[in-house]
Amino acid sequence: MPQRRILVTGASGALGDATVRSLRERGHRVRGFDCSAARAGSPESEDHVVGDLQDVDALYAAAEGAEVIVHFGAVPDRDDFVQRLVPVNIVGTYNLFEVARMRAIPRVVYASSCRVLGALDWTTETLTLEAGFAPGDHYGLTKATGELLGQLYSHRFAITVLCARIGWFVRNRNEAEKMGTSEVGQRMYLSHRDAARFFELAVDVPLPAFSAVFVTSANAGRPIGDPAPAERVLGYRGRDVWPEGSSWDDDRWFASPRGSSSLLPDRGEP
Repeated sequence: MPQRRILVTGASGALGDATVRSLRERGHRVRGFDCSAARAGSPESEDHVVGDLQDVDALYAAAEGAEVIVHFGAVPDRDDFVQRLVPVNIVGTYNLFEVARMRAIPRVVYASSCRVLGALDWTTETLTLEAGFAPGDHYGLTKATGELLGQLYSHRFAITVLCARIGWFVRNRNEAEKMGTSEVGQRMYLSHRDAARFFELAVDVPLPAFSAVFVTSANAGRPIGDPAPAERVLGYRGRDVWPEGSSWDDDRWFASPRGSSSLLPDRGEP
């Protein structure tokens, strides 16, 4: 595969960090973008920019020369809708697509979530694209909005957009303990190894103008989301079953209680 220049937002989060490492190992030139110096990796980190998703100028500068943007940057779970989720997850994603348009970047991979269908019964159903959107909380609503923005920019500005409806990428030991007792969680499981494979394909293979796919591991043949779209669009099919393919030797990413959510759909108060 050709070497690509890739901008990864949220690059020092757990999934972002794992993706950056795997893409660099494949020879891609990767620039990270994070909102604070504390999240911008170690001093020896390669090409890392500290900036805010609400700062279009900072995003525009960081995106110089990029051929692909992988957009992980977000408030990662339930939070204050007006003060936190809208500015970062909605306005920040809009800014990201605007920068892709202004820079004529041909491909954006958007980290969405299975929680765009969080209002459905996850104990019995397999999530499908035909279900449309049914967010069960305000976080899921912001991720559905990001997919709609991607669809708009793909249609109007000829940007190839892939929306990855990610399952549960276990970020630390606390989450691993929760996963071990959750049947639904184990259907959502996305191993570190499978995530690396998925995002390697997402930046490399030819894609349709717009697509949305569910991204989990194999999960004993019963993943939470229909695996067929990802296999059809990218040739991706998960291989691992909980707890295969992951490691929690480094818990530095989400040590706080807020960062240790189960990521299961929440139907309580926002």
